[in-house]
Amino acid sequence: MGIINTLREKMGKLLVVVVGLSIMAFVLTDLLSNNSSFFGGNSQFVGEIDGQEISQEDFANLVENLKRYYGITNSNDGSMQFVRETAWNQLVRDIAFGNKLNELGLEIGTNERIDMVQGKNLSPAMMQFFQQFVGATDQASIKQFLSQLPAYGAEAQFYFANAEQQAMIQRREQKFLNLLAKTGYVTLEEAKQAYKAQFDIADVEYMYVPFSSVSDDQIGEITDSEIRSYLSDNEDNYTVEETRSVQYVRFPVVPSAEDSASYQAQMMDIKTALESGDNDSSYAVSVTEQGIGFSTYDPSALPNVVADNLSNLKKGDIIGPDLQGGIYTIHKISDVVPTVDQFARVSQIVFNLAGKTPADQQAVRKTANDVLRRIRNGESFDVLAREYSEGQNSTAGGSLGWIKKGDSRIADIEDQVFRRTRKGVIPRLIENNNRVYIVNVTEPKISNRYKVAQIIVEMTPSFETENQVYLEAAEFASSAYGADEFNNVAGENGYAVFSGTGIDKNAAGVGSVENSRQVVSWIYGEASMGDVKEFDLDNEYVVAVYDGQTDEGLQDIEDVRAEIEGILRQEKKADFIQSKIASLSGDVSAMATAYGADAKIYNDNSVSLSSNALLNVGNAPEAIGATMALQNAGDKTKPIVAEGLGVVVLQLKGKTSAAEIGDYTSYENQLLSSAFNSVNSKLNQSVIDRVEVTDSRYKFY
Repeated sequence: MGIINTLREKMGKLLVVVVGLSIMAFVLTDLLSNNSSFFGGNSQFVGEIDGQEISQEDFANLVENLKRYYGITNSNDGSMQFVRETAWNQLVRDIAFGNKLNELGLEIGTNERIDMVQGKNLSPAMMQFFQQFVGATDQASIKQFLSQLPAYGAEAQFYFANAEQQAMIQRREQKFLNLLAKTGYVTLEEAKQAYKAQFDIADVEYMYVPFSSVSDDQIGEITDSEIRSYLSDNEDNYTVEETRSVQYVRFPVVPSAEDSASYQAQMMDIKTALESGDNDSSYAVSVTEQGIGFSTYDPSALPNVVADNLSNLKKGDIIGPDLQGGIYTIHKISDVVPTVDQFARVSQIVFNLAGKTPADQQAVRKTANDVLRRIRNGESFDVLAREYSEGQNSTAGGSLGWIKKGDSRIADIEDQVFRRTRKGVIPRLIENNNRVYIVNVTEPKISNRYKVAQIIVEMTPSFETENQVYLEAAEFASSAYGADEFNNVAGENGYAVFSGTGIDKNAAGVGSVENSRQVVSWIYGEASMGDVKEFDLDNEYVVAVYDGQTDEGLQDIEDVRAEIEGILRQEKKADFIQSKIASLSGDVSAMATAYGADAKIYNDNSVSLSSNALLNVGNAPEAIGATMALQNAGDKTKPIVAEGLGVVVLQLKGKTSAAEIGDYTSYENQLLSSAFNSVNSKLNQSVIDRVEVTDSRYKFY
């Protein structure tokens, strides 16, 4: 997740990220030309897409360009696997889509291209680019920019080419989608049915027999022949790509007790230096491993450890060293300087009045008064804020921290907060802008800023500690061969053994181990079944044994036995219930009585075709469809299976039909829009599914 969030963060800064567009356009401009070696000229190929071979060299260039596009500078396993996967998926899409559009003869003329790149009808991609680089989208500004494009440097030229090519792809795809949209048609009868599906309402009574009421003994054993028959009849659902599996032991590299003692002594030396030194800024900047080392802060911007103790601190005081999450911090108040600004520390409990009736508003005020009374009688402000407050920071006990006068967050209570000369709860409610406030001034107003030296040191393992962990991992790796011996030796040493299953060729890693792509490359490369190897990963060593392989094709019966047994067991339970119901007669209430205590009777007076679920049953669209087909009160459905739940029989008590209306245009438009959105969402995959793709990247990465 950390990698994905980082990439999303960086993507947010890009010039032209247009939903649904090809992010690879800029690297395909030359590569898709006849002179490119992209589809030939190299004996090493990472794959083949729609008959076109993709060389390893050119795919690597593609990946590097994509890294540049995202602004990625690190090359750890996780980020690189993400980039490679994105590059490959988009390449498949571009080639597949491009070939189909070429077959259709969809082109963009010269005049159209000029108009969408620098004319009056800019494409979204170009508009975003010019807004970013030029700050304007008028024709005069654009033409001036283009005339001076070389002076803007390589980066601007790079992103301009990208935006231009994306604009071309966007326009071609939009033309294709427009063609598809014009094939859509909705009849008046279809529009009427859509209207009736929303507003025809049925009142039903129904009998429900859950599967859980039938024991396994009542349906008998699930035999191997039944499982094999089901597997044979449903091969498409159980055909898989090749996967492999490993077992592994993790050896985390963390600071030892000796390392911890060493860092503690180091931080005490830093504290001594701060106590005796008179040049805090230079010293902190030279020593800190993170942050800027020295700065002047408003109280509202101070590090928490300082802000939380501000009322007790004076010039020269030192806070720390403190250790949290493997990070040591130490702070020194180098100076306290006056300012015209005012700051106070505030917590609040907020009650909203907006949208409530006068009676409800009065009830809110009463509750607020009761809460204020409880606080004044000694109950915890923080606890009551978490329980009652509807304002910001309620989960933090209503604390806003140190806040500056003029901050919009306290506009409703600012006067009362900054008139307060001592800490404590303001003894009356404050009502303003449809809100009622209980306010606790935890620190009264001050007019100071603080010069603070901040030294941050991360506690990391020493070379000796890391080497010791490596030797332990290496010794384990050399003492075991095969899964059985691997587990035996791990057990003797008290090591926890983890499993990584279903690992495909392009998996980013194994289990929860971060940046472990090299393990995947190993089991699909040099490893033989039973081999053991140690890996140097991020902050840990991992020792893995290659212990299993599932071949491409139909899954082995033992791998799917439990799943199929569950399906067949439900089918047999459904048959059992249905056969028992078949002999019953009368209305559903009488049928339920005759069936026995396992049959439940329920009512639902708001069933419509737009529903998917029955009250007290769950998702049962087939049953709802059958119900809406009933015509007369007293009509019953046949026993219907609600998948994964049980069997229902529904009886119509009454039906309210929607009145005819004069114009069904809105329902026609709803159906057209739904159909178009469905086509749009499925189009890419539909095109990709119709081309043959051979992915051999795992041989290289």
